[in-house]
Amino acid sequence: MATAKDDRKKKIMVYLNKNKFASLGELVEFVHYSSATVKRDLIELENEEQIRRTRGGAILIDAEKVDAAYLTKVENYVNDEEKRSIAEKTITYIEDYMTIFIDSSSTALHLIPYLNRFHGLRVVTNSVLTATLLSEHTNVEVTVIGGTVTKKKFTVNSVTAINQLNIYQFDLALLSCRGFDEDKGASEISEGEAILKQCLKECTDKIILMVLQSKKNKVYFYKSLLPDNIYIVIENL
Repeated sequence: MATAKDDRKKKIMVYLNKNKFASLGELVEFVHYSSATVKRDLIELENEEQIRRTRGGAILIDAEKVDAAYLTKVENYVNDEEKRSIAEKTITYIEDYMTIFIDSSSTALHLIPYLNRFHGLRVVTNSVLTATLLSEHTNVEVTVIGGTVTKKKFTVNSVTAINQLNIYQFDLALLSCRGFDEDKGASEISEGEAILKQCLKECTDKIILMVLQSKKNKVYFYKSLLPDNIYIVIENL
């Protein structure tokens, strides 16, 4: 006969099979047990090689895929509640069958768990990491723009990549920035990043800017988007 622990572990696996990764808080809320109890369940599931524990949560292990790089990167953001909150607000603007550009920011990575709820999405990105995660963990059709990859950043901001954007038309562009000022708009420390966003304003119906509190009221050398270029700014208020 199944025990309460068996039922909890089964529920945890149901949640992870659907979402691929989860914070400890999400799992506690889902199974309605204490964090200490859920932590013990996660240890057992990891020993059974069904999941991988991370700082503050857990990630599903797909036995048919090599997930090492994915797991390492997800550990760096799986428990970032501010970025998660911004992602949850941002997805309310997404609709089925949209064509969307998603940039290479870590904030944008938090959108990934929510995209399977939509049908017929097409996503273009300049992030090798984002493209990989979307390909392995969602049903989204993914295109990564080509060119030179910035070392250690998994990002493509080359002239080739920027020129390639001219052949696309996007319903939405979901972007972050290095700094944001209400009067001056968004700015970057990288020329390539700024030019890419300037190009996107010409081929996108609506630009949504995701802004962390740490980025507000800061201005950097390269202007990327003026306030009039931005459909809405999403913050974690």
